[in-house]
Amino acid sequence: MNARAVAAWSAACLFIVLFTTNPAYKALVLAAAIASLAAGAGLSRMRGLLTGVGLIAAFATFLNFISAHLGATVLFELPASIPAVGGPYTLEALAAGLSGGLTVAAAIVAAAPFSLMLATHDVMDALPAALSRSGAAIAASLNLMPSVSASFVQVSEAQRLRGWRPRGPRSWAEVVVPVVLTSVEGSIQLAESMEARGFGSGPRTALKSSPLRKSDWFLVGASAAAVTTFLASRATGGAPDWYAYPALTTPAVDLASLAACLLLFAPVVAWRSHA
Repeated sequence: MNARAVAAWSAACLFIVLFTTNPAYKALVLAAAIASLAAGAGLSRMRGLLTGVGLIAAFATFLNFISAHLGATVLFELPASIPAVGGPYTLEALAAGLSGGLTVAAAIVAAAPFSLMLATHDVMDALPAALSRSGAAIAASLNLMPSVSASFVQVSEAQRLRGWRPRGPRSWAEVVVPVVLTSVEGSIQLAESMEARGFGSGPRTALKSSPLRKSDWFLVGASAAAVTTFLASRATGGAPDWYAYPALTTPAVDLASLAACLLLFAPVVAWRSHA
């Protein structure tokens, strides 16, 4: 699997999601991202991601619902004297929050293949030579959370074997402090290893190249076609935007824009062998 092809597909998903306010297209992009990631990484590896995405989307929806007291369809109303939360709660605010939650969820899932399906060196190799140092920073950041999570599990298990039990917020310092020190030590070791290997002394080299295969070109072509079709639809008056305010309406769907979103399901075919 070529990281450049994955980047092209992720960029196409993000472009459509951020370029439109229509929740119908956002939902299609989210469905394409979930289906594609399931084909490439498997559902078992997606459980944590989907749980986190669901919580973030729910929070975004809830936040807009309680903060935007706009719209014609009032569901219920709290006294205006209550600070921050007082006022009418409308169906339009809930719909706008759901649309925002779809945007966040689709964007996260579209970028997830970089952490679930690609190695960090693949991400680095996909960048131009001029961005090799930025690629090293990206690779280190991609490894940060998994290493901190593994260190937290190891330290907490070791402390439990020594008789430690959580007794309140202060007791967690016996776990957090060793995890932080371990992370700092790991960062120093990484820096020393990079210096010993001559990092920054010349252009980045690779053991082997990763050319684009037929499946990668298929994915790049489908991604480019999706963006081009969506832009053409917008230019000709299709792909209409949608606004929840002042009154809720059904999102209009254009056939060309719908076809552009369906092209984003291409990884289901290209990545099925990697499941």
